[in-house]
Amino acid sequence: MITGADQKKAMRNIATFLVEYIMNNKGFSRDEAVEFLIKTTVYEALMDEGTELYLESREVVLDILKEELAGNPYRLLEV
Repeated sequence: MITGADQKKAMRNIATFLVEYIMNNKGFSRDEAVEFLIKTTVYEALMDEGTELYLESREVVLDILKEELAGNPYRLLEV
């Protein structure tokens, strides 16, 4: 069984991975990347325990984020 602490740890781990991707891809500072990420649908879904998106690998979540950034947020619905 996954505890609340494990959920939060998984969410932080994935969010950190996404921030690093945004920093590298967009040339943003860490603060800019965090601000950018928290405005995405993917981040909203990741922080919603009910979606269980945190159970996916960080690479899968990154792929979904890339789809959203490309203008196709519907991939999130497939998970």
